[in-house]
Amino acid sequence: MKALNAFQRVMDVILRWICILLFAALVILVVYQVVIRSFGGGNAWTEALARIVFIWQGIIGAAYVIGENDDVAIDFLVRKFPAAVVKLFEVLAHSIVAGFAIWVMIWGGWELASSAFDQTVELLPFSQGQIYLILPVAGLLITIYCLLHIVTTITGEVKEIVPEEEIDIATLQEEGI
Repeated sequence: MKALNAFQRVMDVILRWICILLFAALVILVVYQVVIRSFGGGNAWTEALARIVFIWQGIIGAAYVIGENDDVAIDFLVRKFPAAVVKLFEVLAHSIVAGFAIWVMIWGGWELASSAFDQTVELLPFSQGQIYLILPVAGLLITIYCLLHIVTTITGEVKEIVPEEEIDIATLQEEGI
């Protein structure tokens, strides 16, 4: 279990830095574009690259959020069940997300990328297929994270469900939630 936690921490650090670098690149591209336009010039390639970097950052960021287990969950009904059933629902939820990642992102993304390798991107030295490769990569990351969460849920203790009446809003606000 320690090895899985260490592996997840390494993946978290790598994805966090990738997101930071992509965001920094996006800021630099947009600022460069604004400055160049203010002097009467312009580079059309910066807009195209900024759009691609923005999409990539969003997709990699989604994988990172799933890895942190901070994705949106509506658990109003789940809270009404016993803790052991909640564990089952967690495994089911992670399985559904993993299934989506495998079917749509990995398989569908690979089909999309492989069919678009001969299409060029206007103004950039990339093919559409190279840009679309982010889908299967992010799908693989999401699948790995979901499998890690499933293992953690199965091997971990049953979480105690706190009733809504006992949730301290001030504590949540201090934690930044």
